[in-house]
Formats: sequence, C-alpha cells, structure tokens
Amino acid sequence: MKVKLWTIQNEKGWNELQTKGVLIPEEKYIIPEWKEGYSWLKSQMIQRIGTPKHKDQFPIWAWFQHYDENKRKPDLRKSGHLPSGEIGYRIEIEKEEREVLLSDFVLWHWPLCYKDYIANSEEEAIKVDKEEIVYTEEEVQKSWEKIFDMNFDVEYYTLPFAEKKIQATFWDLKVEDVIKVDKFIAR
Repeated sequence: MKVKLWTIQNEKGWNELQTKGVLIPEEKYIIPEWKEGYSWLKSQMIQRIGTPKHKDQFPIWAWFQHYDENKRKPDLRKSGHLPSGEIGYRIEIEKEEREVLLSDFVLWHWPLCYKDYIANSEEEAIKVDKEEIVYTEEEVQKSWEKIFDMNFDVEYYTLPFAEKKIQATFWDLKVEDVIKVDKFIAR
C-alpha cells in the first residue's frame, strides 16, 4: 500500500533529483548539534524499515500530516520551510508504506535536542525534571521510541493522532515517486 507524503527541497535537492533520478541524503548536510539525534533515528530506521543502499546514507524528511488530519499538505503561505527568500519545491510523492517511518514531530525533539526521557504522564515528567526519578541512558533512549507510536497521547506534551504533526523519513526519493511539484519562494 502506498502513502502520500510531501517533502520540501531546496533548488539543489530538486536539481539533483531531476539529474540523477534519485535523491540520497548525505551526512554533510546535517547540523552538527543534531548528528547524534539523526544517528539514533537512522538506527531506528534500520530496525523498522531496513538498511539503506549506501552505508553513509541519512534519512529524507517529508510530511505525512503537516498540521493535522485535515491539513496534511504543508502550507506554502507560511514561513519556516526554508530560509526566507530561498527558492524551494514542495514535492508531493507516494512511497510504499513499508519504506516509510512515521514519527511525532513534537516528540522528535526529545532525541534531537532535549536528550531527556519521554514520560508516560505529566506526574512522571515532573518527577523526572525534579530528578526524583532518574533513568539510565538505555531507558531514556528506549522512551524515545514513543515518537513512532501514533497513538501515544499524553496531554502534557502530545496530541491525539488526528491533531498530530506527523513527519515521515525514508532512505531515498526517486523521480518515479513524484506526483506533483510546486515551486515557491520561502517566506
């Protein structure tokens, strides 16, 4: 079964997709402070959707649900897609479901930036913040797997599925995956 997604690419990414027929992300484009989070995600992708074709490959990002279930496609009238004034491309694609790993955009910030435990309740989160509960590094990283559970809903910091911002990662984007392309200038 195929799933519809939208990826935002800059001119370089779009041109590479057109000339090579495939876009394969490289480590050099990752912000250094985020490398640890991306490496963790890469290991999760390997476990959940399989190994990439290239050893040093990193994920391509797309949106499954940019705002909520009624506004899945990224709104190009909004800022934040690319640096202001940059030419970009919103590329609508279809990928096989088995090739895609969905994750909660809000919760993704725990492995990416916070490096903290994702609690199961507000009460537990407060205890963790006050260091009344201390988890091992292994337990912290295991808690991050909640980002892949689209039904995980703790009012303290997440939303029900219909209201979640849901991102998708996959190993490569092929020109044959493309359905539609909208060129824009980032706000």
